[in-house]
Amino acid sequence: MSLLNKKGKLLKGRLLAAPLAILLLSASGCATTQEAELHEAVTKSISVSQKQAIESKISNWFGGLNITIADDAFSQTASITIERKAKVDGRGLPFDGRHDNPVYSFTLLSDGEQCVLRNDQSGELTKLENVTCYIVDEA
Repeated sequence: MSLLNKKGKLLKGRLLAAPLAILLLSASGCATTQEAELHEAVTKSISVSQKQAIESKISNWFGGLNITIADDAFSQTASITIERKAKVDGRGLPFDGRHDNPVYSFTLLSDGEQCVLRNDQSGELTKLENVTCYIVDEA
């Protein structure tokens, strides 16, 4: 479809921009109203394969580093935190008596049907296939 003026020339500039802007605004309004609302969620229990799936998703955010979470992760609370192992000396004590490794947190969310894991530092979301979770108020 092209827009032509009375002389048969293609319309340019502002006249074409206005309908395009209206179209884009109406399309983006539809997209935001269709998004499901996410709520904090917990699990009743997770299987070994579900635990590995969660560890794999977190590992991907860290460039493939091996990540280990507790067997009961997300069973009591919607959030977990992880930190890198401190570098230790020969006696097993942290160098300089302490470490300054940052702590990373992740939150389990659900829209009532699908479980989603959020990286709390970046806000990035990833779906968790084959993981059953329950919205905190419903658990």
